[in-house]
This record gives sequence, C-alpha cells and structure tokens, in this order.
Amino acid sequence: MIVAAVKEKNEFENRVSITPDTCKSYIKAGLDVIIEKNAGYNASFLDAVYKDSGAKVLDRKQVLQQADILMSVSTMLENSDLEILKNKAVIIGGFNPYENSDKIQKIIGKNLSLISLDFLPRISRAQSMDILSSQANLAGYKAVIEASSIFKKALPMMMTAAGTIIPAKCLILGAGVAGLQAIATAKRLGCVVSAFDVRPEVEEQVNSLGAKFVKVEDETNTKEAQTVYAKEMSEDYKKKQLKAIHDVAINMDIIISTALIPGKKAPLLIESNTIMQMQSGSVLIDLASSSGGNIEGSKIGEKVNINNCIVYAPTNLPSLIAYDASLLFSKNIFNFISNFITENKTFDIEAKDELLLKTILVKNGNKTENFYDG
Repeated sequence: MIVAAVKEKNEFENRVSITPDTCKSYIKAGLDVIIEKNAGYNASFLDAVYKDSGAKVLDRKQVLQQADILMSVSTMLENSDLEILKNKAVIIGGFNPYENSDKIQKIIGKNLSLISLDFLPRISRAQSMDILSSQANLAGYKAVIEASSIFKKALPMMMTAAGTIIPAKCLILGAGVAGLQAIATAKRLGCVVSAFDVRPEVEEQVNSLGAKFVKVEDETNTKEAQTVYAKEMSEDYKKKQLKAIHDVAINMDIIISTALIPGKKAPLLIESNTIMQMQSGSVLIDLASSSGGNIEGSKIGEKVNINNCIVYAPTNLPSLIAYDASLLFSKNIFNFISNFITENKTFDIEAKDELLLKTILVKNGNKTENFYDG
C-alpha cells in the first residue's frame, strides 16, 4: 500500500502531512511512501531528506495516480486533482467540515473516501491522534509570541538602575488546549495572567499555571455537567459574562481569545466599548475569527487599529511554526492510520472501530451520517 502527501495549496498553509520522521515509521510498518516535489519545503523539510528517509519524490500527477492513502493538512483537493486520484483512494486530514462542507461535497459520487480527524472522538486512546489538540497547543503558544512582537512594552517586570518596569497584564479568554498553552507561555514571559472560561471546572487548571480565574456567578450554568468543549450559554449568562470580562479587560495590556463552540458561531466576548476603554497600545489577538470572532471589529488576517489598540486576527498560527506543527500533525495521522492497517498491508475501510466510524465523512463516494451539510 502506498501512502502519500502532496503540496498544500491553501493560502498561508506551510505545513506538510508527512515528515521524514513519519516517512520512516510508515516504511517500518511495511508501507511505501511517495511525496510531491517540494511538499515539505515551506516547513523546512527538503526533498533530499525525504529520499534519505526512503520516500520517492514525484510530481503531483504521479503522486495522485499512485496513492492509496493521501494525507493532507487542510487542503481540499481541486476537481482536477480528484479526476486524477486513484480509484478507491482514502483521503485523510483536517478539513474543518463545519466551514468547508461545500468543498467536501466535491467528493460525493466519486469512488473515494474522506476522513476528517476534526471529528475524532475525545477519548483517551485517541489522544495521540488528536490533530485539534496538537495544533491548538502550538497556536496558543504562537499567539502570545505574536502579541509580544506587536506590544510596544516589555512583558516581564524589570528592576533597573533607571527604574522599574512593571509586568504586562494578560487576559486569556478560553481555557481549552490553546488557552492553557497561552497562559503557560505568558507566565513564562513574565506577564501577570488572568483567564476566563465558561466551564467552572477548569479553574483548577488555570490556577495551577499561576493565573487568576475570572468567575461569572451563575447558579444555573454551574450545575451543568462537565464537558470537554465549551457549550452555548443562556442569554442571562452571556450578559453577566460580558460584564465580568469587561471589568477585567479594561485594565489589561494583552488579550488573547481562543473561545470556540464546534459547529457554531464563536461567542462575542470583547465588545467595542470595552476596547475603547482599554489603555492606548493594548494588543488583542482573536484566534476565533474564522468562526465569527470573539472580539468585535476583528478581521481575518488583519491588524485593525481601534482607539490606538491593535486587534489582530492571525491566519493559521500553527503554519507560522510549520516545522514543529508538521512533526506533530504527521505523527497524529500516522497513529490513526496504524490502527487500520491489515496483515495484508491495506487500509481497513470497513472497520467497526469508533475512531473510524466517527471520522469518515464520505465512504466510497457516499455520504455517511457524519457528513455536515451546513
């Protein structure tokens, strides 16, 4: 069986779905690896290194014609690619089905299968395959680095002969994987950190990283069962939430928002009137802009000046550290595929494992129950 990767075509996408390290792993497992020329170049993986690792480096058409399993980070193949792709091939990657259902429709009717690891169940044995967590972790880190490069002050306290520089105050909105990494990174850089999340059970994790947890007192919602993801809150809670965040935010130097609800519009957490009351030079980073944004006025890929505060909605932060992001992403996919390789070295598309049943959107050209129509 041949596993393959082609060069990503999405704008701002520098990652690659197979690295030289995972190439060796596939070959050790008895599979052949082919990769498009320069597919890893933007992530600092050269063709010569792939060849040394045992892969064949071919042009795009040759890769598509031969691939039994085609890996992708985020790029949905164009129609011209799909026409070339080998019959019964399996496409695996992270395709963000909630926002790209129209693009995924192109697979319907073709004798191809599509697996999106965005839908991987959040169970313990799937942790090593979890692309959302591995990439969000890096996004949280990079968000703080981006904020520090824009912010016109030092982050840590500094005692100098000329006087004392006070530490920057940083607020993290959302204490999921990205948020927790942002907290940890901001603390390491010397910031005084506060954090907010709708899930009261994450307070202990926030405090363990040295940050102060911002609470919204609401008896109804705190009685709800614990959940991995943030959920849609009541209108009454949202009003209390905006007030609590506003009161803290106006005194912050840096705000990083990471709050997302799968399949729904991102909650608005910072309104323009809050930004208008923040200190000149403050920096706000919105990681939820692709889903509508947590910060009013944010625009995807742009730095917007509001009352001399910079609101930045970066595009694809993991891609800015493509080397490490590719290492983790490619390992996630390898760990997933390894579960479904048969003794005959084929991919078992008929497996009844929930890891496959929950992530396969198109099977042999037909929609599955997981398919998201928007």
